[in-house]
Amino acid sequence: MRAALLLLALIAPAPALALSCLAPSVERSFARFDAAEEEYVVVHGRLTLDERDLPEGMIAEPPPPAMTHVEAKLRGSSLTREGFKLPFEQAITLEVACLGPWCGSAQNGEDVLAFVRKDADGYAIAVGPCGGSIFGTPKPEMLKAVLACLRDQNCTED
Repeated sequence: MRAALLLLALIAPAPALALSCLAPSVERSFARFDAAEEEYVVVHGRLTLDERDLPEGMIAEPPPPAMTHVEAKLRGSSLTREGFKLPFEQAITLEVACLGPWCGSAQNGEDVLAFVRKDADGYAIAVGPCGGSIFGTPKPEMLKAVLACLRDQNCTED
């Protein structure tokens, strides 16, 4: 009997670790970054980076650092009251945060909607494991929603 209990204890599933995140939305992100003390620019464009510079997260041994800086470029247009009209082509720093084994991520060559922080020495995007600062392959509805937020129109999630 003791051997059976020991065997059961060894094969029983271990408690799963999970990161609980609220699904990101452009409306919540706009409100968050609009209320921030720092200056932000909303950009729709193509992100280029070397994905090998990103932390590996779940598969890394030893675990990744809490913050990894990754050089990237973002080319597209920034948001104005008339839409995504102002050309934007800048070198940026991705500030990729990890919480335990979960890390933020980005994909090379992806079409993105990004909330880019403008610092005295350049541009940066904080990329956390729960998302909210970069939206990959944004749908037209997302672009319309963020424009409505800028124009102080209906800035609510459906």
